[in-house]
Amino acid sequence: MPSPILHLAHGRILARERDLPHGLQQAMEAEIHYTRLGSIFPDLPFYTNIVPMTLGYWLERPAEVVPIASRMHSDSPDRFSWHLLETLARGEAPGAREMNASQRLALMAGYFSHVALDLEIHGLVNWCARRDTLRYGGHESHHHRLTEKYHSLFFHIDHDGHDCLGRRSFFSERSKVLDQPAFVRLQREHPAARFTSHVLGFYREHQPSVERVASWLRTFRHFTFLVSIPAAKRNGDRLGHAGNRYRYYDNEDFSFDEYWQRGYTRSIEMLTLAYDVVRGGDLGDGAQREFLDKANILDLAYPPAPDLPPLPAPGAALPAQSEPALAFSGR
Repeated sequence: MPSPILHLAHGRILARERDLPHGLQQAMEAEIHYTRLGSIFPDLPFYTNIVPMTLGYWLERPAEVVPIASRMHSDSPDRFSWHLLETLARGEAPGAREMNASQRLALMAGYFSHVALDLEIHGLVNWCARRDTLRYGGHESHHHRLTEKYHSLFFHIDHDGHDCLGRRSFFSERSKVLDQPAFVRLQREHPAARFTSHVLGFYREHQPSVERVASWLRTFRHFTFLVSIPAAKRNGDRLGHAGNRYRYYDNEDFSFDEYWQRGYTRSIEMLTLAYDVVRGGDLGDGAQREFLDKANILDLAYPPAPDLPPLPAPGAALPAQSEPALAFSGR
């Protein structure tokens, strides 16, 4: 999947997009914390515990399998997306009742920005991870992490002039998905925790408790602290070189920015569709069919990537690359 850092940036940029319906854009900008929360919503269950997450990354272990996250990405993501949209539009569910209309709109918009970006970029992430597994060995899920990292790094350098990581402002403001996020205490009472637990009841036996959701929110806060320390900036400065840019971001096989632009255009279209549903007030079966037909929400984890060269089947190997530009990237 694209990096949560990239999803946050994507939501932030969309919140200033004047081609969105005015009422929706205003809500996203005014309730930016809810926009950010929505932008990482499908990935939130991955934030289980910062210690094993960090150790797994540095030891290059396979990424943890989190059933509810896998369900959100691959088990009827179209129907779940409608369920979330309908629940926020009605505003009657636990947690949603305590949000105002702008907060519900911002959360909805952030969520669909994530969906649209996944549909356009996740296939590229998968392709890069598979390519590097074939070429260098190791676990594909770890190469997946590295691909996400470098996509986000070079995106921020190109769009903001610098990486956002390793900076105090990232922790203090740009990564806050709650208005007053706690670092130690579980915020079980927060509307976001109660709403998330409720809406994930769509997956029945995988529904998390409010306490579990609150722990994900807290761990995400721990994650944003970790990537805001000066060592993260030094890491980005050291590894943001031309070789990694060529390997991960811009080469003869693909340009990441073209994929992101597709995701941005698709986000505007999908957010507008969702907003029209809320504004129109029709949540019946016909409205659902029309929305899902137009949104065309596929498997978020394995969307098609038709413009990329074919790779050998798993178990085969690519020839090793000796060019300095493709030297192993490092963590």
